[in-house]
Amino acid sequence: MLCVLVLSGFFSACETDDVAPPPAVARVSVNPSIITEAQGEATVTVSLSSTSEADVMVTLSTAGTASASDYSISGLQVTIPAGDTAAAVTITAIQDTEDEANEVILISIQSVDGAEEDGVQEVSLTIEDDDGVVTVQLILNEICYDPSNSGLNGDTNGDGRYAQAEDEFLEFVNLSASELDVSGYKLYDEENLAINVPNHTIPANTVIPAGGALVIFGGGTPTGSFGGALVQTSTSGDFNLNNSGDKLYVFDAADTEILTFDIEPLSNNPNESYTRNPDLTGDFVQHREATTGVLFSPGTKIDGSPF
Repeated sequence: MLCVLVLSGFFSACETDDVAPPPAVARVSVNPSIITEAQGEATVTVSLSSTSEADVMVTLSTAGTASASDYSISGLQVTIPAGDTAAAVTITAIQDTEDEANEVILISIQSVDGAEEDGVQEVSLTIEDDDGVVTVQLILNEICYDPSNSGLNGDTNGDGRYAQAEDEFLEFVNLSASELDVSGYKLYDEENLAINVPNHTIPANTVIPAGGALVIFGGGTPTGSFGGALVQTSTSGDFNLNNSGDKLYVFDAADTEILTFDIEPLSNNPNESYTRNPDLTGDFVQHREATTGVLFSPGTKIDGSPF
């Protein structure tokens, strides 16, 4: 800013240099993330961080295990009118009689005209087959067995203090279009499995909604919304997951092993969580590789949005 002051004439003037605002940033999201084969629908939304003076044109692309015969999309070209911050298209599942596995559509931003893409954007949508026996799927999406011990950087449960055992957490997602009753499920580490004493037994009446999440902290008093996920603390007060190598085991109420996670390949004292990238379908990476500077996101997707 350039200002001129003339004292003799009691005159002042300020000239302000025009500074162009930063360009709007585009992101893509999908809701819900799981639909049924029987004409299930999901909305794919492209949103901007701020309004633009001109229309923003976004081109989407699709990939994954689902083919063109499995779904239709109302368009791959999305126009966000000047002054608006979002526009959407619809994906509709196509019913068939083939007994097949659930299929995944990966939706990503291919190009943006009039704004910038917020990093590499990709979301996933699962089409659940309804011709065979529906298999409810519980997956581990994020795990923190070594929270940071630097101040409150490791306060994953949001209770205002860091405690190694209490701030360990597990994030499970019901990758199904049906709700899942996980009452009586048992979680063990290797040491506790050997003596048949669960580190955590999921309480009665715990039902994870379709596409919803369950977060289990080691202890403490979890404080926050956690994306609307179900939240519990371990019944033993400690998952006891060893940073130098351990395994997590999950058994259902009938004592059938349904999930195992081997910590050994990721035993590098990360001081943060490991999360799937992309959420639900990707490989496990250290959290700040997925979102710069963010060490964990219990109950939410990598970008902080709810499941």
